[in-house]
Amino acid sequence: MKVTIIIPVYNQEELLLRALDSIPRRQDIEVIVIDDSSTDKTWDNLINYSENNPDLNIVCLFNTENKGVGYTVNKGYDQAIGDYVVLLGSDDYFYTDKFENAINELDGTDLIYFDLQINNGDIWRVTEESKHRLCGSVKFMRRKFIGKTRCPEIRYAEDAAFYKMLLDKKPTEKFLNDAIKHYNFPRVGSLSNLVTK
Repeated sequence: MKVTIIIPVYNQEELLLRALDSIPRRQDIEVIVIDDSSTDKTWDNLINYSENNPDLNIVCLFNTENKGVGYTVNKGYDQAIGDYVVLLGSDDYFYTDKFENAINELDGTDLIYFDLQINNGDIWRVTEESKHRLCGSVKFMRRKFIGKTRCPEIRYAEDAAFYKMLLDKKPTEKFLNDAIKHYNFPRVGSLSNLVTK
C-alpha cells in the first residue's frame, strides 16, 4: 500500500459519504474509517457504502463507546499498512485529481505538506512559518517515521501535541504548494470551532 487514509467519524451520516467519494479508486490506497460510536446512521451508511464500492479498499472500525478523536485516530495508526498516512476529516474532502498527483510526490520524505482550501474559496498555505499553526491534517506522514508515536487520547486538539512529538524526531520535510484538500471551515458543530474561539 502506498497511502493509508484515516477518517475518524462521529455523527456524520451524510458528509462522510462526500469524503469517501473524493478518494481515488486505486489498489495502492487503503481507507480506514473509525466510527466513534455514532448515534445517527453513520455506521449503517458506512457499511452500505463499503459494500457498494468494492473498488475502494475500506476498513470499517467501530468504537463501542465514544472515546474522542485522539483515541480514534490512534486506532487508525495501529491498523495502517500504507507507506504514508494522511488524515481526512469526515466533513472534509480531497480534490481527487490533485490528490492523485500528490501521490507521485511521496518519495521517502518524512512529512510532505499540502495546502487547504476553505469554504469561502481562500487557500491556506502551509509554509515553514505557518506549519505550526496548521499542524493538523495538512500532510502525508511516512508511517515508519511515525513509528510508535501516538496522539494523546483527548477529545480535540490532539493533533498539536502529536505534531510536536513528530517535529522532536527531526523529520525531513517538503511542501507541495498545492491545495489538495477542501477543509470545511468554518462549520457549525465542528471541533475546529472549539479550537479557534
